[in-house]
Amino acid sequence: MRVLLIDDSAEFRDRARRMLAEALPEAAVLAWDPAVQGRPVAGFDWGRFDCLVLDDLPGENADGLAWLSEFRLEGAVPPTLVVSDTGGEEMAVRAIKSGAADYLKKADLTGERFAAAIRDAIADARESRRDVGALRLTQPLNVSEIGQPLGGTSVKVPGYRVLRRIGEGGMSRVYLAERESDGLQLVLKVLDPRLRRDESFRQRFLREYKIIQRIQNEHVVMIFDEGFTDDYPYLAMEYFPGGDLTVRIRGGINSIGALKILVQIAKALDAVHAAGVVHRDLKPANIMFRESGRLAILDFGLARELDATSTLTQRGMVMATPLYMSPEQCLGHAHGPRGDLYSVGCILYEMLTGDTPYRGENPSALAYQHVHAPVPRLPARLAGYQSLIDRLMAKQPEERFESAHDLFAHITH
Repeated sequence: MRVLLIDDSAEFRDRARRMLAEALPEAAVLAWDPAVQGRPVAGFDWGRFDCLVLDDLPGENADGLAWLSEFRLEGAVPPTLVVSDTGGEEMAVRAIKSGAADYLKKADLTGERFAAAIRDAIADARESRRDVGALRLTQPLNVSEIGQPLGGTSVKVPGYRVLRRIGEGGMSRVYLAERESDGLQLVLKVLDPRLRRDESFRQRFLREYKIIQRIQNEHVVMIFDEGFTDDYPYLAMEYFPGGDLTVRIRGGINSIGALKILVQIAKALDAVHAAGVVHRDLKPANIMFRESGRLAILDFGLARELDATSTLTQRGMVMATPLYMSPEQCLGHAHGPRGDLYSVGCILYEMLTGDTPYRGENPSALAYQHVHAPVPRLPARLAGYQSLIDRLMAKQPEERFESAHDLFAHITH
């Protein structure tokens, strides 16, 4: 593993080399002093290195992020970590725009954190170069790797071979299946048989298909088929080998990784809202990842069409997940697009800290906090993101971002 370290501080270069010698002994670190050697010139052989560590201020009147943008225009650059003596949300956003894989504050850096960031950056870069064909897996999945089944596979849907039951929600059961015509692995979502005689649930289930078909966006789950068996309606949906956001949060997400995920969520919600739909149940379990790392939103069972007059979703307030509900949803008021943005704020807080913004012994206690408790404070090391959390999780909808598009623009422009 070869690492190029560009920093004008001899003290930090020495410190970084000592940290990596202990925490990442397989790494050969080449220290580059820009005060003496200047900026790497056009045509520099970046292929010699697996990772670039770049100071955000590599010298007097020098801008490391501008350098990185220029390097990327000149050719292939290894995955890059930006290190800085200062910074917060603004610096992290600038780093994303410049193409950095991560942003690290020097004062908070440890050998373990440094080594993990380098390994993650290299692994992510390799993954992004793979032609994974995420929507069509040609090799059968080893279903034993998915975990223990939640129940039997007695469900039968013509044209599909059901492999195993892998989950269930408030009104449906989910199965891993294989399409008999071409072997495509997908997910069958089947209305819970106990609800098949409840017409409101049947209508809600089938309406999900129509809503998703209307949106047609890369960041929304694909539906391949819908229909009825003798006993229940079903949807044949895209399978996500990358798992859901809940799993990623448990494994730990760095701040710049959280911002990258937030950008994709904002793009997805922009498409959803532009189609005249409010999701109303955004949570990490409803944000899935393809093998390529690109995410998609799913589970529109509680979604509401902005111009709808149907009473189908009136029960949605008590059915949504209390950990991520907007204050207006908790009060039984209209939950519009800005209500979805509140849920995004809860998700961002959890990505940054690993914990939900509020805790409670029951749904009522959680609802009370969403309505009355102060917006949660981030740890000092993440204080630069507090203004973003404050705006997303504002108690009054009009104090939040005006739209998902505005959130996306705030991060990327």
